[in-house]
Amino acid sequence: MASVSDFLSEDSGAFSLSVNGFMPRVAVVPFGYDKGERMEILVREGDVVQEGQTIAQGRSGSVQASIPGTVRELSVVQLPDGKLGKAANIALGGSFSYSGRRSWKIDWTVYEAGMLQLFFAERGVVSTFSRCTSLCAQIKQLHPQSARILVVRLFDDDPSRVTETFVAAHHAAEVAEGAAIIAKAMRANGVVFVRRAGGKDAAVHRRDDAMFGVPAYDIACTTARYPAGTRHELVAAIRKQLPEQPFSGIGNRDLFIDVQTALAAYRAVALSTPLLETYVHVTGDCLNAGAIMNVKIGTTLGELAAQCGGFKRPVAGIVINGIVTGFSVSSLDVPVTAMVKSVAFLPPRRAKRQHDEPCVRCGGCRNVCPVALYPDMFYRAFMHGADATELEKRYAATTVLCTGCALCNAVCPSRLPLSQIAALIKDNYDET
Repeated sequence: MASVSDFLSEDSGAFSLSVNGFMPRVAVVPFGYDKGERMEILVREGDVVQEGQTIAQGRSGSVQASIPGTVRELSVVQLPDGKLGKAANIALGGSFSYSGRRSWKIDWTVYEAGMLQLFFAERGVVSTFSRCTSLCAQIKQLHPQSARILVVRLFDDDPSRVTETFVAAHHAAEVAEGAAIIAKAMRANGVVFVRRAGGKDAAVHRRDDAMFGVPAYDIACTTARYPAGTRHELVAAIRKQLPEQPFSGIGNRDLFIDVQTALAAYRAVALSTPLLETYVHVTGDCLNAGAIMNVKIGTTLGELAAQCGGFKRPVAGIVINGIVTGFSVSSLDVPVTAMVKSVAFLPPRRAKRQHDEPCVRCGGCRNVCPVALYPDMFYRAFMHGADATELEKRYAATTVLCTGCALCNAVCPSRLPLSQIAALIKDNYDET
């Protein structure tokens, strides 16, 4: 494990306020983020759309127009994870249906679980705990042998960003109620809120609020060393601090969500508001200012930088979602999606060389792995493909245990994308 201070930048401290992002003149709204979801595109070039109108529909999810206006074109754009995807370029125009208008809260307790799941799907709520996927689909796909525990992580798993920590502190009531809504939708047997351990308060606290309907607890998880906040660490912390049933049976098959997922669920159900915006930590040593921004889906990275006062030195790299576990992108035209939690604009001195070299078999990735995997064997199994040895194939099967912490990437002298390769192999096992 590594010290958290190894990954912090000069402006990664706490923020006391957030700012609303400028309204984009053209919102680039991707038609989907979950690779397993086939989306039917419901708009064409020249169509006039309203804010919140559904523009793409899948079996368990949907995408809404984040601003009102005219669909200028349907294009293929680079997404925050580096992949290409289809998007609607919506030129701003017309009146707003949600932004700037008062929201009326409804009594969501009258709805059954199936209806709450339908609201999640119709209003585009996605889970962004580890990767962006439909919350409705995640609930429907819960393993029948899971303990049906909802785990809400109240802090950021990547130490270089503070988005989830900020939202948890400034929207505590909405996050708690959103978790209660999700708990009812999944027919949970228990709810656990996991906060960052700090000071002397490392105790377990029971929540007495009746809205949960099931046992709900607050526990603490140490974050002094990285990794912290992955399923592996959360499961270990819960089993240690809540040894009684139903929590003692928790495992990776239960539902883990982050703060923004709970907030989106609250807004979708209690306020009848689709997913139109998200909080983003905008940071980087070459920016004139850093900020926590509440921005419309489809706002480009260039517009975020402009609102932060532009650049005080040249940009050599752009990293989405954290220096440790994030993705590198090459364009300021990449749009913000629900999966974007942070954007770091890096100067040359902090941008690492990106070209890889052959594996030197140093063993560093094995030594640093917190769950004792062999990432170099994943690399060889992936590169050899169908010609991989039986030993390499057996090691590839262990990627299901990978936490995605990316420490193997951090220590690899050859700059091999070990964590990304592990994720690709893991996805293949998930599909079979």
